Amino acid sequence: MLNMNEVISSNIMNNLKKNGKRQIDLANHLGISKQVMSNMLGGSRTINAAELQEIAVFFKIPMEELVKMPKEVREVNVVRAFMGKVDSPSAKKGLEIADQLANLICFYAKANENAEKMMQPWEA
Repeated sequence: MLNMNEVISSNIMNNLKKNGKRQIDLANHLGISKQVMSNMLGGSRTINAAELQEIAVFFKIPMEELVKMPKEVREVNVVRAFMGKVDSPSAKKGLEIADQLANLICFYAKANENAEKMMQPWEA
């Protein structure tokens, strides 16, 4: 299942490629660092409406083009994509369990990271 951040990121990446531009070019236009741009396109930082409008200006396209859903949705989760190629029910079940474990590991890592941040002293 595709979420809106993935749709926007994919549309931005397609426009970069189509226009022969690089992420750093867009980052410079937005006045942000290359790392922040990478986080935006990687999904770890949400793109806000003002940034979305500026990105549309950069590409000289309507903002609607950046939020348009693709006609064909391609599976980006490797385990789920591979699951379609497996015939045996036990192999599919094994892949489902592996996918669930991977999600739990990612959740635990993020929760641990957030907990460490919460333990930091507050600055006034």
